[in-house]
Amino acid sequence: MKIKLYPKAEEDLYEALKYYSQIDVKLKEKFIYHLDSTFEKIVKFPNLYQYETKTAQKVLMDKFPYVIVYEQYQDIIMILAIFHTSRNPNNLKNRI
Repeated sequence: MKIKLYPKAEEDLYEALKYYSQIDVKLKEKFIYHLDSTFEKIVKFPNLYQYETKTAQKVLMDKFPYVIVYEQYQDIIMILAIFHTSRNPNNLKNRI
């Protein structure tokens, strides 16, 4: 399976990387490492995580306060959101 990012998820990722790079480049690299690790877990075990809606699942990232929301298709995992948990959850519901 391949990971693809929905345009809003790309925006989420850009904002997170921008934020962490302003704090510390090593923190940004750590975020990327844990994000990649989360993506690998999703690809390996796509059915393991709970459903947020009828079609969208979510997983919490390790070490960072982000929820990754995704949908499964035949050979693609579509990442819908890389959502910071301090944000208003209604913003996430509007997107999925």
